[in-house]
Amino acid sequence: MQNLYNKLKKFSLKDAVFFEEKDRQFLALQKLYRNKKISDSVYLFLIITNSLVCYQLSWKWEDYWEEFWGALENKDFNSFEEIYNFFKDFLSNSKNNKRFVNIKLKRIKKLETFYKNFIWKEKYFYENMLELRNVLAKTMNQKKEAKTVVFAIKMFSYWARNIFQFREFPKEIFIPIDSRLENLYKKYSNLENINKDEIKRFYLDLSEKLNIPLLHLDAILWVNNENLIK
Repeated sequence: MQNLYNKLKKFSLKDAVFFEEKDRQFLALQKLYRNKKISDSVYLFLIITNSLVCYQLSWKWEDYWEEFWGALENKDFNSFEEIYNFFKDFLSNSKNNKRFVNIKLKRIKKLETFYKNFIWKEKYFYENMLELRNVLAKTMNQKKEAKTVVFAIKMFSYWARNIFQFREFPKEIFIPIDSRLENLYKKYSNLENINKDEIKRFYLDLSEKLNIPLLHLDAILWVNNENLIK
């Protein structure tokens, strides 16, 4: 891990946030936010909902979020039913998210009770993102480290930070291990065998040593992956 740390020690939390805010997903949400008619509370709920069905895409995440922005432009919502019907129509006609539509709509249905607990409490959940993660995991019947759950926290924070004062991601939120992180682990641990507990400890230690929460560190690893893997 020391070699990877040496390559990353020049980066700070400020750098991670800079990389995050150059992300096309962030920029798509920025454009939507500037032109939105819906309340901040409903807006953030929509971001969480879309994040939870943002898997098995037909094309890149960035393209999908731009498509999502286009579909939401000039829309307004006053109930969960209206939001559900929007997604029902949107996913059925989406160019970038057209797989497993019925399953994804069932996932959205699970959020009805959460919607009632979230609306107008978005600042509380932003100040308590760990609790938000736990509630979402329980609502969706998923593990706390599930990719869509963590992604929902990430996307929620992207715009909550523009409505409220910036807050770091909690250090307890772990990033899902994908092939990119596995390959970095293999390279810098000099181990070929993949042990999930060892990989988790590897990145937790790296995060602690750099003093950058894992979910922010992920942006640095993503942007610099090509150079780090050489």
